Parts: sequence; structure tokens; C-alpha cells
Amino acid sequence: MSNLDRIITYIFPTSILDGSPWLKAWEEKERTEFVSFAKVFFPIGAVLYIAHYYFFDLPTGLEPKNHWFLFRASMTGLCLATAGFYLTPFAKIRYYRAPVVITGLICCYFQARVCVWYPEAPWLYCFVFIIMITFVLQTSPLKSMMFATAAIGLQWMSLIEAGVEKPAIISAFFVTTIMLLTTRSAYISNIKFFDLTQQNTDTQRKNIEMNIEFTDRLKSFIPEQIASRLEDKLSNGRTTVLQAIDEVLRPKKQHIACLFSDIRGYTQGSKNLDDYIGELVLPNIKACTHAVEDHGGIPRKIGDLVFAYFDDPNQTRNVLNSLLSGFEMSELNSDQNAGTEFGEVRRYILISIGEAIVGNVGGFDSSVEITALGSPVNFLARVDELTKNEIISRQLENGDVIVCQETYSLLVSLGLELDSKAISLHRSGLKIRDFSEQNMLYSLRPNEHNKSTISTYYRALENQQVDNIRGKAA
Repeated sequence: MSNLDRIITYIFPTSILDGSPWLKAWEEKERTEFVSFAKVFFPIGAVLYIAHYYFFDLPTGLEPKNHWFLFRASMTGLCLATAGFYLTPFAKIRYYRAPVVITGLICCYFQARVCVWYPEAPWLYCFVFIIMITFVLQTSPLKSMMFATAAIGLQWMSLIEAGVEKPAIISAFFVTTIMLLTTRSAYISNIKFFDLTQQNTDTQRKNIEMNIEFTDRLKSFIPEQIASRLEDKLSNGRTTVLQAIDEVLRPKKQHIACLFSDIRGYTQGSKNLDDYIGELVLPNIKACTHAVEDHGGIPRKIGDLVFAYFDDPNQTRNVLNSLLSGFEMSELNSDQNAGTEFGEVRRYILISIGEAIVGNVGGFDSSVEITALGSPVNFLARVDELTKNEIISRQLENGDVIVCQETYSLLVSLGLELDSKAISLHRSGLKIRDFSEQNMLYSLRPNEHNKSTISTYYRALENQQVDNIRGKAA
């Protein structure tokens, strides 16, 4: 900033806000603070004038009493009238400081007259009044100096009449000027601080808007469960979008349930893009994805394959959610096949449990990949291969939910009696590639009994957790 700019800023402080959208906000803030202060200051001034009459004028024996009473009462009325002005809608006029300027000049003039009426009165009080009124006005150094000059001009003759030497008056004027210029420099600082505050607030607002927009755009590319977790992280206001993304998607080891469902005969059917793919497969995949997300799963679609993992800290809830998703997918699949003329979607729903790495296993560029890596995922891929074997396929029906030994054992431990079919790989002379130790699979039909049994237990589990939370709160 050049010296000329500094001078202009000092003379016209609000020029700092010229061209900014905050000038009107500053003016409104200044008006509100000024009016609030005036409503308090002038009633106090009225009380002091009356008190001065009863506690100084009368005990001192100033004469004539009527003169002093009229003077104090008039000044009291003037102060009250000024305060009253700011209680009316007129306080919103453009020149809202005018009543204080007029009242201040009158007070300063009559304080000088007091020096004539009562020679023992300290004449320096005249300059104290000037400083007090400029403090009330809360305006720029230039306007404060203009008020002080006008006030001293009104006081000059009275002070000369009271016997005050001209050099003393001039000296007091310069001291008052220095004090005003020093103290009113804070006015410029206040405007600068306001400007910086508004800039910071505006920057924060824009950042929030960008975060919201970015988050909204991001939601369309990520699973609902991930989007919900991002919103939870961002709701506390202590993390940025990128920090929240990093925390939510950071790969971590966790016990999960996995769901795997591939369409049988997809390669041959995919030759018919319009009917089979457009009218049958795409709606099917979309519906299956919704079924997974409705039960808290995190889906990943690869061609006709629907894969999902469930990573709630409670592994029982993961298993129940994956089963409910599988049953719903099977029912959707059956309903769609019954109402289409473009062929049939055949799929099994495979479920396993175990420990895996979940999250974004890629980077934060085009390689972003939210998925699960580990033994339960690989196991399902191998079981899917096995279901293509004729010996196994003869034991299955379209839409069956096939679970691993660990999943079935967990269901048994919960006391759930489900309609199921045990598939012994050892008796069939088959093995699961890379998982030869696994000899049993279990097929669950998505019938009403199984769905009702799982749903009832799930609701009981949720209610128990609610009761536990309430118990802790109590």
C-alpha cells in the first residue's frame, strides 16, 4: 500500500470495503452498535445531570438556584429526548448520528458556559466533553476532528469570557486532537478486522458449499453405505471431505460376510444386447444392488457379477443381512423371470464369512476400487466354479442361497431352524479348488419360513441392542 493509499484510507476508512459485498453489512453493524450504545449512554447522562444539581449545585450553594435547576433540567431533557429518538423508527434514517452530533455540540457549548457562570469549574472539562462525544459517535478520525473543531469553535468565546488564555485553549485543542487521532485509529482497525472476518467467513462458506457439492457428486459414484459414513464423518465439522474419504475408505482388516452372485448363461445371452442385456440383465443387476444396499451391504458390480461385503462390527448382523439380501435378490429374480419374455436370468447367491481387507484397495485417482480382499472372497469364486459342475447343479434350484460351513455353523449356534439341504462334496467326489479342506456346503431356499425366521431373529437382535443402549443411558 502506497503512502497516498494510506492517507486515503485514514481519511476515508470505509474505502477499505469499496467494491466488496460487505460494505452494507458494515454499515448495518455500525448502525446497530451505535444505536444500542446511544440508548444507554444518554439516559446515564440525564441521570448525571440531575444528580449533579442535587449533590453538587445545591450543597455548593450556586446561585441563582432557578438558573442552575433550569440548566440541569434542560440538559437532562435533551439527553432523554436523544435517547428516545433511538427508540423510534427514525433511528434507521441515513443520518442517524445527527441527533448525537447536535446534542453533543449543545452539551459542549453549555459546558463552556458553566465556566462563565461558575469560574471555579475546571475549563478542561470542556475538552473532556468533546472526547466523550467523539467516543459515542464512533466514526472516522476525519469526522471526529470535524466534530471537535466545531465544538471548540462554539466554546471559544465562552472560554475567553471565562478568562482562559488563548495559548491554553490552543494547547488543549492540540492535545485533544492528538488523543482523537490516536484513539480513532482503532476505527480503521475495526474495519480491517471486519473485512478479514468476512473474507474468512466467505471462504469457509465456499469451502462448505464445495464440500457439500463434492460429497453430493461423490454419492452417485459410491455405495450408499460408504456415502452415509462420509456424511457422519463430515457432520462433526472437524474433518474435510478428503480427510473423511481417507478415513472411511482406508483399507483395514475386518471380519465380514461376503455375497457373490453370477448369472448363468450370461455369455451366450449377452449376444442379444437390446433384449437380454437392456431389458433383462440391467434391471436385474440394478434391483439386486438395491437389495444389497437396503440391508447395509457394500456392493461392487463386475459385468453380470454382483459382489458385496457386509462389514458391521457384529458378525452375526453381517450374516443375517447377507442372507436377507440373498433372499430378496432371489425373490426379485424369480418375479422378473415370471414377467419377461426375453429369457430367464439364472443365478445362485453364495455367502461366506471370514477375515478380509476391506476399503479402497486402489488409489485416489481412476484406480479407486472399493472392495474386499481375502480368503472368504476367493472361496466364493471357487464355489461359483463348482456350481457349474453337473453333480452340484442337479442338487440346486435357481435362486438358491448357498452358504459355507462356517456360516451354517453360526446359524445353528443361534438356534435358527432353517429349511436347508446339506451338500457333501466328499460323497460327490468333488473338491473346492484351493480349499480342499472344505467338504460341506448348505443350500437354503428363499421360502417364507426361512425369510421369516431370519427377519424375526434380526429384529430381536436390533431390539436387544436398543434395550442395551437405553440401559446404559439410564
